[in-house]
Order: sequence, then structure tokens, then C-alpha cells
Amino acid sequence: MGGSQSTRKVTVDNENAIQVSQEALDRIQAQLSAKQAENPKAQPIPQYIAPPVYEQQKPQHEYAAEEAYWARRIESLKRAHEKINSGMHMEYQKTIKEANDLFNTVKDDKVASKVAPCQEEKAKVLQCYSTNPNKSLLCSVLVNEFNDCVCKSRVAAVTASS
Repeated sequence: MGGSQSTRKVTVDNENAIQVSQEALDRIQAQLSAKQAENPKAQPIPQYIAPPVYEQQKPQHEYAAEEAYWARRIESLKRAHEKINSGMHMEYQKTIKEANDLFNTVKDDKVASKVAPCQEEKAKVLQCYSTNPNKSLLCSVLVNEFNDCVCKSRVAAVTASS
């Protein structure tokens, strides 16, 4: 099984093949050898053709004038950009100052109008806890008074905002 080689032969007939006579082949070969004989060192055509080199070059003083022009141009552009940047920076600082002033005004109004409620009761509770560090239940009456004060101030704040 599979030990012997196959003896099959495959042949392909190409009906569309172009047949060239021996005379045509000889003529083409003769033309190629004639061209090679005319130009034995035929070089392939380069893909890149370098731009022509001009023999006339600009005098040195023209280069110096161009360099000076572009240096002045760059400096003037730098100055223009610095003016624009400084103007933008000033506007930015001005806007930040205005925004901070607005926030500080609102913050000051809130702080001025909002005094923490029940400060007296809070002070009494803290005093009681500091004088009785191990007996916190003795301060329960003061804690209840503070809690009542906080609840009343919350109700007053809710009704005032409504």
C-alpha cells in the first residue's frame, strides 16, 4: 500500500499559445546583439533624475541680505506673539480676580448671615463633659437642651427658606 510510485502522466494542451517561428527568434536575437555591440556599456535609465545644477550662484551679500530680512521677520513675529500672549494673560488674571471676588462676596454673605445656632448650649455641654470626664450621664439634661435648640433652629431655617 503506497509503496509503489504512481505512473500517471498529465499533459496539458494549450490551444491559445503563441507560436513564434525560429526565424523571428533569430531576428530578435540579432537586433539585441547589434544594440549591445553599439553601446557595450549600456546603463539602465535612472529612476530619479537630479535637478539641474545651475552654474550661477547668488553673491554672498545677497545671502546676507536674505538672512537679515528673515531674522527681522522672525523677531517681529516674536514681538507680536508676546503682545498677544501678555494681553491674554492679563485678561485671564482679570477674569480670575473677578470670579474670586464674586465667590468671596457670596461666601462672606453666607457667613455673615449664618451664625452657628445654639452656641451657648454647646458651650454648656462641653463644660459639663470636661468637668465630669467619667460621668457623662450627668450631662444628659444639657445634651437634651442642646438637641432641642438644634431642632428648633433647623425648623426655623426650613420655614425661612420656603
